Amino acid sequence: MCVKEWKRIAEWEAVHYRERKAFLKGVEDAAGEMTPRAAQYRRWVEAVENLLVHLERTDPERARFFRLLYGLDGGRKQYDKKGLVSLTFSFHAAQSTLYQWRNEVLSLLLIAAAETGALKPFRSETGQ
Repeated sequence: MCVKEWKRIAEWEAVHYRERKAFLKGVEDAAGEMTPRAAQYRRWVEAVENLLVHLERTDPERARFFRLLYGLDGGRKQYDKKGLVSLTFSFHAAQSTLYQWRNEVLSLLLIAAAETGALKPFRSETGQ
């Protein structure tokens, strides 16, 4: 798998962060068993939240961008081209700058995912 494919996975997980979080809350509220799927969701939720904490500490503007781009706090997700154009006005930045920010945020999310074990890029398919 190449980095571009990993970034697609990271973007998918960022887009579905709120749904994963709601699913995990439902499992916890029902005192349900943590299935492998739920455990994987938890690792991705932790990765997103760890990245948000890091960005809030180091670059609050980029943290705000990450939240708005993927609708992490609610509201409309704006990760498509039309959404990025609308964010150029919010951030007073060129569209190319926001594409660069998105790429950097996804790269950081990949690192956070590797730290939580949500993504294991160098483990073979057989688990060795």
